[in-house]
Amino acid sequence: MKERVFVLYQNSGVYSGRALRRMLAGIHEGNVLGGYPNRFASILRKNPPSCVINLGTTGEFSFNGTVVNPREMVRAASNKRQARIAFQEQEVPAPQLFLRGSDVGAADLPVIGRTSYHNKGQGFWFCKTRDQVQNAVSRGATHFLQFVPRTREYRVHTFCKKKAFGKESRESNDYVSVKLVEKVWQGTGKPDPRRIQKNHEFGWVFLGHQNRREEELDVVRYAAKQAIAALGLDFGAVDVMYRIRDKRPYVLEVNSTPSLADETADTCEVYAKRILSMLGATETKDKK
Repeated sequence: MKERVFVLYQNSGVYSGRALRRMLAGIHEGNVLGGYPNRFASILRKNPPSCVINLGTTGEFSFNGTVVNPREMVRAASNKRQARIAFQEQEVPAPQLFLRGSDVGAADLPVIGRTSYHNKGQGFWFCKTRDQVQNAVSRGATHFLQFVPRTREYRVHTFCKKKAFGKESRESNDYVSVKLVEKVWQGTGKPDPRRIQKNHEFGWVFLGHQNRREEELDVVRYAAKQAIAALGLDFGAVDVMYRIRDKRPYVLEVNSTPSLADETADTCEVYAKRILSMLGATETKDKK
């Protein structure tokens, strides 16, 4: 496949988009372009590409070629409230969902309040009381999740198989996990128990899984495939918790704009090669 490819990105996806474009340019025989929607619109008027790889954009555009992760799929993943409703409807293993603060009973506490759109730990409230639930609602929480303690957290990079690409509806066996990493404490001393979120700024980073049992990893991978199939994405990074006590996975969300800009990791190269494979690319250059 030597056709022109355009990597479409904006805002929070700019660094990942640029990294993916550079990586694709190093291994793809065809021309690789990239940029924001306004540049894409300009390219469309002059010399349209044959394929668009969409990293997290949801705006409308008129394009007759192949789109990897169409905007409808990205919208389904970006609205976390709606995505979690889809998980519930399609029986994806996930924390119990409460669509209104009034749905949270005393026996359900503690819960996590979230906004419909959030990233990097924003729009997060840990609620131990009903008053805290109501306060979260007043500050913008649109739904609440069961708090699941003592879990490991994984990120599973998951792709549609080549034979399933383009299908209108998919099942979990139409996907493959291409990389799995675990969120591991790398801060000084021990984690602060008051900080429920395992964020990078608190000392948590994604590393290769820490010699876990293959049965555990298989459960996590399958849950990730269920989640991404529920949303219909072509690829995504699925965040999955695993509770050791009952050996159960809990899907948190699917990221349609995965982080690909870390030069110390091979994630970007994995994505570039998998995308070309999914599109049927057979001719590649040596990676520079």
